[in-house]
Amino acid sequence: MPMSTEHEQLVIEVLAHIYRRIAWNKIHTGKNAWDIWNHRVRAASTRSNLNEFVSRLSNYFGLQHLPPEVLPLLDSLQPLEQEILNRLYREHIPFAMRAVVRAKAMKEEQS
Repeated sequence: MPMSTEHEQLVIEVLAHIYRRIAWNKIHTGKNAWDIWNHRVRAASTRSNLNEFVSRLSNYFGLQHLPPEVLPLLDSLQPLEQEILNRLYREHIPFAMRAVVRAKAMKEEQS
């Protein structure tokens, strides 16, 4: 089953939840935060399944948990996890940056 636009949006939503949880003010580096984010999304995509991907990406940024609303999203993406991981590896910058945009929109919605 090919990955639909709806599935892409779910992946972006998962990434946005992770991005929002990162304490960027505590990450001290000379590099652009988006460059770090993009690189770590790609690096984590080499894991064998989506749960490992999310765990590894979260751990890169010192996150020990995620919001519970991420779990149903992950469950719905399970059947396509290999395609998703392959797409994230090949297209990490567009996915990661769409997640940044979504995370900012989520923050504004919350305000």
